[in-house]
This record gives sequence, structure tokens and C-alpha cells, in this order.
Amino acid sequence: MKDSTIVVESVRKLLRRGATVHLLNMLVKVRPADLAEAFKSLDEEEKSAAFRLLAERASPQAAALLGLMHAAHRTDVLRGLSPEELAPVLQRLPSDDVAEILSICPQDDRDRVLSLMQKEASEEILELLEYEEDTAGRIMTTRFLALPENTSVQEAIAAVQKAQEAEMVFYLYVIDAQGSLKGVLSLRKLLSVPPATLLREIMSADVISVRAETDQEDVARIVSQYDLLAVPVVDADNVLVGIVTIDDVVDVMREEATEDIYKLAGTSDEERLTRSTWKAAGLRLPWLFAAFGGGLLGALVIKAYMPLLSRATTLACFIPVVLGMGGNIGTQAATIMARGLSTGRITLRLVGGVIFKEIRIALLLGMIYGALLGVAAVLLVRLSPAEGLAVGLSLWLSMGMAAVLGAVLPMILKTIHVDPAVATSPFVTTAVDLLGLLAFFGVAGPHLVAQ
Repeated sequence: MKDSTIVVESVRKLLRRGATVHLLNMLVKVRPADLAEAFKSLDEEEKSAAFRLLAERASPQAAALLGLMHAAHRTDVLRGLSPEELAPVLQRLPSDDVAEILSICPQDDRDRVLSLMQKEASEEILELLEYEEDTAGRIMTTRFLALPENTSVQEAIAAVQKAQEAEMVFYLYVIDAQGSLKGVLSLRKLLSVPPATLLREIMSADVISVRAETDQEDVARIVSQYDLLAVPVVDADNVLVGIVTIDDVVDVMREEATEDIYKLAGTSDEERLTRSTWKAAGLRLPWLFAAFGGGLLGALVIKAYMPLLSRATTLACFIPVVLGMGGNIGTQAATIMARGLSTGRITLRLVGGVIFKEIRIALLLGMIYGALLGVAAVLLVRLSPAEGLAVGLSLWLSMGMAAVLGAVLPMILKTIHVDPAVATSPFVTTAVDLLGLLAFFGVAGPHLVAQ
């Protein structure tokens, strides 16, 4: 963090002075990963100016930096570059990174950049862009090492030595004459057998692979589950078309986690990519409408119980506690269930047990906090023990109902093919508030009036 701050301050100082030579000398000496971290603290104009300098005079460093940048920061630097300036930089990046970068560019700029790149590279990138976004086909690289099954170990080692552009040579993939994936072996195994041995004799035929249309989140889950450094991508005929490497999987995991966090907060991942206040507000508007509508319904519920409140005004003291505790326990249950469903840790077979566990936890906590609320009602608000018991019982019931809703709703959304992360948006909080009000007025209200 300290080094990043020094880089940021130096970039700003040199930009103000117009000392481009000194700035360039400094930028090329900083590791690309550290530079990418420093760029997060620069404003759009500073990022654009510094990156343009790198792109013009040190395209290898510019390419390395661009490959490590987050999408939002890439957008900032790309705005200041023409296709003629961008093409030489992208030429130095792997095809999957280029496809990801060009996907956020306007169509005209994308076509112009591809026309300026080498024909072989542009064809490779166009092939990746044909796949749907967020699929294995979009994030895979076509620079892999695959050899026929009749290749000898000696020939394979020679091929590895010549494969300068291939990614992830820790795995060697074995194919037949039609290009179909037949097996895989590690580089270590390749080096530990006699040179005359054929690959088909030492390969593992049990290959973990994914289809090109497989969702990238499922790809990340498979790589994590089987502890792989790369996973091969095949088409409908089992022809090997590419591989997804661990660095791309890590990026996917980070992106998916960030996306889920944004959904948990009731907003959209797109908000990171926009600087427009109006657009950001528009992205949040639908999510908050559920809270607004629910709040109006809550007001109607309170209005319906106004005769009760007018006869037992003490009830109003406990509404914030009941709503707050119910909302918290409901959100906790929904978050645990939604995240478990998203990551695959909670399967359909385990759902019932998880829901039951969340309900038990909520009822236990409701008992504890209900007792505390009852005691507080007696000591602080001067209610009778019977009245305190009624207030505590209403909190216990409210928390139990909130846990049921929070745990069940993500499963319902999953069943109808809606992202479970949506379950922890303001919708759950609003629904829990309504149930909490009904439980509170239904249990504690009549008892306090009767007293």
C-alpha cells in the first residue's frame, strides 16, 4: 500500500510538471501488478495520460498493465486511445484477454483494431468473440499444446521446447486424428518415462473437460473442485478448441463474488462501470422500489392497528426492535442460503437440512433476545411481567418467521431460474418487516390492551 501511494503521488507530480521522460522511466521500472494497483487511485484523466504515454513508447509494459487492469479502469484508459494506438498494445496480449477488452469497445473501434492486427491473431479473437459472454468459450485461450496419441515421449518433449506461445504447458493434451480430446498427462509424467514410449500408453483417459458454452462460474467451480491448473474446452463433438487457465479462473471467482456482493446490497455490478449519477441512480431504482412499496404496505398495516396503538401506545416503543431483529436474522438466513446455492456448497439434497438449521438457530436466538426484550420492557417501560412475556414472545415469533422466509426464498428463486443472490435485496427485508409487524401486533397488541 505504501509503495502504491508513492507511485500515485509520483505520477501526479510528474504529470503536473509535464515531465514525460521522467514519468516514462518511472512507469517502466514499476512492476505491472503494482502499477495496476496504483492506477486504481488515479482519476480518469491521469490514468488516460499515463497509459497513453506507455502505449506510445513502451507497448510491452502497456500490454502487461492493461491485462492486469479491472474492467472499470480499462474503460477509463481505452477512452483516450485511438484504434491505431490500441492495436500494437493488444497485439502483445493473449487472445482471451484481447477478446475481453474488445468486448467493452464500440463496434466500429473493435472492427478497426482487429483490421490493424495480424490476420492470424484477429481471426483467433473473432472466434472467441462469437461465444456468449460469461462462458468458457469467451475466457479460454486457443494457445495450448495438444499432440496426437501416437506421438513418442521424445517427440513430445521436443514439441514442448518449441511451444513458446503455448499457455500452461504443465498439462499436455492428447488428441486423435480428428482433434478429439483423448487424454491428458502432466509435464512431470512426460519427463519420467522412457523416450520411446507413446503418449497413448501413459496418458490419463479420464479427462475433466467443459463445453464451450459452459457458464464461467461452473468452470471456476470445476477447477476448484478438482484442483486443476487448467481445464480443456471441447465442442459438441469433443474436439479440443481451447483451455481455461487458472489465472482466468481466479478472475472469474473475483468477478462473481463482487457481483454477488453488489446484488446483496441491492444494486448492480454495472454501477462500477459508470460515472453517471443518473445511470447509477437508475440501476438502484428498481431494487429500492420493493423497499418503498413494502414501506407503504407497512404503513397500511400500522394504520389498520391504529385503534390498538391508541389504546396501548407503549406498543410503539418496541416496533424498531422487532423490525430490526427480524430483518437481521432474515438477511443472515437468506445470505447463507443464497451464497451456498451460488457456489454449489448447498445442493438440492441438502436444502431441507439447511433450512431447518436456520429455523432452529433463529428460534434459539429469538428465545434469548425475546427474554431480554421482555425483561427490558418490565424494567425500562414499566410493563407487567405478563406484558413483557407477550412482547418477548412476539419477537421470538417474528424472528422465526423471518428465518423461514429468508431461507426458503432463495430456493424458490433458484427453482424458477432467478439468481438466489437477489433474495437478500431489499425485497427480503421488506417482506420480513411486514411479517414482523403482523406478528407483533397479533401477539403483543391484544395482550397489552387486555391488561
